[in-house]
Amino acid sequence: MQIFVSYARNDDLPPLGPGEGKGFVTALDGNLNYHFRLLGPPTPKLWRDTRAIGRSDQFDPIIEEAINASDVLLVVLSRNWVSREFCRKELEWFKKRWGNEGESALKRRIVVIAKHNIEPQDRPQLLQGQEGYVFYRRDDESGAGAEQEFFGGGKPQSEYHDLVKELACDLWRRAHASEAPPAATTSARDARRSSADGRTVYLAKPAADMRQPYLRLVDELEGRGYRVAPERDSEIPYDDTAPKFVAEALAPAEVSIHLLGEKSGYTPEDSEPIVKLQLSRAALRAAGNGAAEAQLGDFRRIVWAPKVLIEGAADEAVERDPLAVLGHFDKQLASDKIDGSEISKFSEFVIQHLDRTSPKAEVLEAIESDSRIYVYHRPEDSEFALDLAKVLQQRKIEPVFPAFEGDPAELKAWHREALQECDAVVLCWATAPEVWIKTTARELRSWRELGREKKFACRGLLAGPPPGERKEFLMELPPRNEIDVILDLTKENKLSPESLDPLIRAAHAGEAGAAAS
Repeated sequence: MQIFVSYARNDDLPPLGPGEGKGFVTALDGNLNYHFRLLGPPTPKLWRDTRAIGRSDQFDPIIEEAINASDVLLVVLSRNWVSREFCRKELEWFKKRWGNEGESALKRRIVVIAKHNIEPQDRPQLLQGQEGYVFYRRDDESGAGAEQEFFGGGKPQSEYHDLVKELACDLWRRAHASEAPPAATTSARDARRSSADGRTVYLAKPAADMRQPYLRLVDELEGRGYRVAPERDSEIPYDDTAPKFVAEALAPAEVSIHLLGEKSGYTPEDSEPIVKLQLSRAALRAAGNGAAEAQLGDFRRIVWAPKVLIEGAADEAVERDPLAVLGHFDKQLASDKIDGSEISKFSEFVIQHLDRTSPKAEVLEAIESDSRIYVYHRPEDSEFALDLAKVLQQRKIEPVFPAFEGDPAELKAWHREALQECDAVVLCWATAPEVWIKTTARELRSWRELGREKKFACRGLLAGPPPGERKEFLMELPPRNEIDVILDLTKENKLSPESLDPLIRAAHAGEAGAAAS
C-alpha cells in the first residue's frame, strides 16, 4: 500500500543554528518507517516529494502519477498547507483518483495530521468532519499561532512518540487488512451492486443542469451497495413508453430522490418533461397503488432543491426557496423530505435517512457449531461475559473476547478485527453504564462501514443482572437498526445453554424466512 504525503515545504524546515535537528515532515517520515519495520510485513510505502522545485519546474505529471498509485492521502494540515495552491491540487487529484467510491469512502482514505489548529470552515470540504492526529496543544483562550507543538526546534516532546506510534499502527493496519481495491470500472461497479442487500433507490434522471450532482450520488449510493434505478447509463425513452418505464423503475424502490435545478429536461412524446414526469409518478408511488407496492413500506420522495444555485461563473449565485422550487415542478406531499443544503451535506442526509430506515435484517445466517461470536463487554462485566462464553462453548460455539490491556492503538485494532471477522456479535450488559450500550450498538448499524464482507449472522444484546429501569426501557424500545435480538437475562442467576435459544432461533428463523421467500 502506498501513502502519499501531502505537505507544505515550510513545514519541513530544519531548525536554525548548530545541531542535527530535522524538519517536522522528515522526522515524521523516519519515525513512521521505523514503526512500520517493527510491525513487519506488509510494510506501507510512504511517498513524498523531496525535490527542490523551482518556479519553472514542470512537476505536475510526477505528482499526479504518484497520487494515482497511492491508496491513502496523508495530509499535514497547517496554515502553510491551506495557503499552498499545489497542496490543494494534490487533494483534488486524490479526489479524482478515488472519488468514484463515493464521498464517505473517499474520506476514509484521507488521514489528517493537524500541525496547526485550522478551524473547520477554513478547511477544504473533504478535510472537514475529522479531527485526525493532533500534534499540538493549546489553551481555549489562545488564538492562531499560539499552539504548543509536539515537535519544535527539531526535537519531539513527550506526547509526540505515542501519537506517531498510534498513527503508524493505524496506517499499518490499513495495509494489513487487505490490498487496495483497483480503480473502479463498470465491472467493479456491477460487483458492488451485486453485493447489495436488496435495497433499491430510485434516483431520478435529472435535467442537464443537475448532471454532476446526479453522478456524484450514483457513485455514493452504488459504492455503499444500493441498487440505483434507473441504471446510470440508461435514458428515459423519448416515445410514449416513458411513463411505463418510470413506473417500472419506481416499483421496487423504497425511496425516490429528485434533484431540482432550473431546467425541466427533455419532453417524451405525449408526456411532460422528465423532471415533472418522475415527480408525478413518484407521487403516485407514494400513494401506495397496489398491494405489492404497499408491502415495500413507507415510500417517500426526497427532493434536493439547493438554496444557492450557481449559474455559469462562480460569482453568479442565485438564491432560491426550496419549497417554491418544488412548487414550480409539482405540488408538495406531506411525506416529502426537502433539502436545500449544498450537495455534500445532502448526500450525507440521504445516507443517514437510508440508515435510519434500514429494514430489520431478514436474511440471517444460522449460528452453527464452530461459529465465532464476539462477546463484547466492558471490564466490569467480565464475569457475566465469562458465564456466557462457557454456555456458548457447551453449544460448540467459539467465544471471542475484547482485549483490555496493552497499547491503545493495538486494542482498537483488535476490536476492529473482531467485528470484521466474527460470525456474530453479542453485547453483554450487566453493570456497565447505559451510554456504553447506546454508543456500541450504534457502531453495529452498518456492517459495510466496519469493513465486513457480509452481514453479521446476528447482532445480539444480552442484559444481565441486576435488573434496572433503564434496562427495562431498552427492552421495550430497542434500536431496531442496530440490534437483531435482545435477551432479558436480568433475573437469571445462572445461564444455561437453553438461555440462548432465542438468540440461536432468531438466526435460524432469518435463514428459514429467506429460504421461504
